[in-house]
Amino acid sequence: MTSDFLTVPEPFAVQTVEREQRAGREWLDRLPGLVEQLLRDWDLTLAGPPVAGNVGLVWEVRRTDGSAAMLKVGWRDAETRNEAEALRRWDGQGAARLIEASGAAGALLLERLDAGTSLTSAPMDAAIEVAAGLLSLLHVADWSGSGWSGLDDALELESHAPEPGETYREPIRELRPDVERAFRSAPHVLLHGDFHYENVLRSGASWKAIDPKPSHGPGEWDLLPLLRNRFDEFPPGPQLLPGIRDRLESLIAATGAHPERAYLFAHYRALRDADYARRIDDGGFEEVATAIAEATAS
Repeated sequence: MTSDFLTVPEPFAVQTVEREQRAGREWLDRLPGLVEQLLRDWDLTLAGPPVAGNVGLVWEVRRTDGSAAMLKVGWRDAETRNEAEALRRWDGQGAARLIEASGAAGALLLERLDAGTSLTSAPMDAAIEVAAGLLSLLHVADWSGSGWSGLDDALELESHAPEPGETYREPIRELRPDVERAFRSAPHVLLHGDFHYENVLRSGASWKAIDPKPSHGPGEWDLLPLLRNRFDEFPPGPQLLPGIRDRLESLIAATGAHPERAYLFAHYRALRDADYARRIDDGGFEEVATAIAEATAS
C-alpha cells in the first residue's frame, strides 16, 4: 500500500517536466526513493496518496506517537528556498508549525491542518478580518533571513526593451521608478509572498497560512493575491472595477496599510501578472490581471 501512496499524480509529473525539462524528469525519478528515506529518517508512515500543488506534493503521515502531520516535498527554486527559514521564524504563529526540515531534500514536516476548510469558505468580510489578523502575525520586522526582496523578481523582465506585441512591458518599465522608491523607503517585514484565501486553512478554532514564498519588503506587497483570489465574487459588468477597489479599501482599513503604497503595488503587480499571462497565453488570468490593474490605476 505504501508504494501505491508514492505514485506521483500524472498531471503533476507532466507539469513538472514541461516546466523543468530534463532536470524535472530526473527529480521525479528520484522522488519515491527520497520520500522513503524521509519516512525512515523521521519515523513516519504514509496515511494516503499525495495531494499535488504547483511545485510540490503533500502526504498525510502518522508519527510514532500516532499523531497526524503533513510531509511536503517540493521542487526547490528561488521562491521556495527560504520556506523552512520563514516557518521557523513564525513558529506556528499565523502559519503552519514546522516540525522537521531537510533543505537537501526540499522536504518539510508540518503540523496537520484541515485541508478541507480554507478561508474561501468564509464570508468575504470575515475572510478579510481573518486575513488581516494573520498578516499582523506574519509581517514580523526583525527577520534576518536570506530571502530576496519582493521586487527583485522584476529585474530580468525589465532588463530589455519591449518587443512588438508586448502590451504591458512599457507601462511596467515606466512605473518601476515610482514602485522602487516606495518599496525602498517603506519599512520592510517578512512577506508571505503568496497570501490568499486558498492558502489559509482551519487550525482548530483558528486559521493558519500555508505555502509561503518568503521574501521581504513593505507589508502592502502581500495584498494583491487577496484581490485576484475569489475574483468571481466581484460584481460583474460596470460594478467590477468599483468592487475591486472596495475590497482593496477594506483590506487597507483592516490591515492599516498605507493606501498609496497599496494601490501602487497592486497596480504594478497586476500589470506584471497580465504580462506573464499574455506570454503563457492564459486569457482568463490576463483578464483578471488587467481588471485589477485598471481598478487600481491612479
